[in-house]
Amino acid sequence: MKLVETDLERPSFWQLVFSQSKVNGALYNDEELPGQNWNWPKDTYLQRRLRQTRWYRAADRADLSY
Repeated sequence: MKLVETDLERPSFWQLVFSQSKVNGALYNDEELPGQNWNWPKDTYLQRRLRQTRWYRAADRADLSY
Protein backbone atom coordinates (compact mmCIF):
# COMPACT_ATOMS: atom_id res chain seq x y z
CA MET A 1 0.00 0.00 0.00
CA LYS A 2 1.31 3.46 -0.95
CA LEU A 3 1.13 6.28 1.58
CA VAL A 4 -0.53 9.48 0.42
CA GLU A 5 1.36 12.66 1.26
CA THR A 6 -0.91 15.32 2.72
CA ASP A 7 -0.50 19.07 2.32
CA LEU A 8 0.44 19.37 5.99
CA GLU A 9 3.48 17.12 5.51
CA ARG A 10 4.74 19.04 2.50
CA PRO A 11 6.49 22.42 2.98
CA SER A 12 4.64 25.45 1.70
CA PHE A 13 5.94 27.60 -1.14
CA TRP A 14 7.32 30.20 1.24
CA GLN A 15 8.95 27.59 3.43
CA LEU A 16 10.80 26.34 0.35
CA VAL A 17 11.81 29.88 -0.61
CA PHE A 18 13.21 30.66 2.83
CA SER A 19 14.92 27.30 3.21
CA GLN A 20 16.76 27.93 -0.08
CA SER A 21 17.88 31.45 0.82
CA LYS A 22 21.47 32.51 1.38
CA VAL A 23 20.68 33.60 4.94
CA ASN A 24 19.74 30.04 5.85
CA GLY A 25 23.02 28.66 4.52
CA ALA A 26 21.89 27.57 1.07
CA LEU A 27 24.31 27.88 -1.85
CA TYR A 28 23.71 31.12 -3.71
CA ASN A 29 25.57 32.29 -6.80
CA ASP A 30 23.88 35.31 -8.31
CA GLU A 31 25.93 35.09 -11.51
CA GLU A 32 24.32 31.75 -12.34
CA LEU A 33 20.77 33.00 -11.91
CA PRO A 34 18.84 33.24 -15.17
CA GLY A 35 18.48 36.77 -16.48
CA GLN A 36 15.04 38.12 -17.08
CA ASN A 37 13.78 41.38 -18.53
CA TRP A 38 10.68 42.72 -16.85
CA ASN A 39 8.60 45.80 -17.51
CA TRP A 40 6.22 47.52 -15.16
CA PRO A 41 2.55 47.17 -16.14
CA LYS A 42 1.28 50.08 -18.18
CA ASP A 43 -2.06 51.89 -18.11
CA THR A 44 -3.39 50.14 -15.01
CA TYR A 45 -6.49 51.33 -13.20
CA LEU A 46 -4.43 52.99 -10.45
CA GLN A 47 -2.18 54.77 -12.96
CA ARG A 48 -5.22 56.07 -14.87
CA ARG A 49 -6.85 57.18 -11.61
CA LEU A 50 -3.69 59.00 -10.50
CA ARG A 51 -3.43 60.73 -13.87
CA GLN A 52 -7.09 61.77 -13.66
CA THR A 53 -6.68 63.07 -10.10
CA ARG A 54 -3.62 65.09 -11.07
CA TRP A 55 -5.47 66.53 -14.06
CA TYR A 56 -8.43 67.60 -11.90
CA ARG A 57 -6.09 69.07 -9.28
CA ALA A 58 -4.23 71.07 -11.96
CA ALA A 59 -7.56 72.31 -13.36
CA ASP A 60 -8.68 73.42 -9.87
CA ARG A 61 -5.44 75.37 -9.38
CA ALA A 62 -5.88 77.06 -12.75
CA ASP A 63 -9.38 78.22 -11.72
CA LEU A 64 -8.03 79.76 -8.52
CA SER A 65 -5.43 81.88 -10.29
CA TYR A 66 -8.01 84.17 -11.93
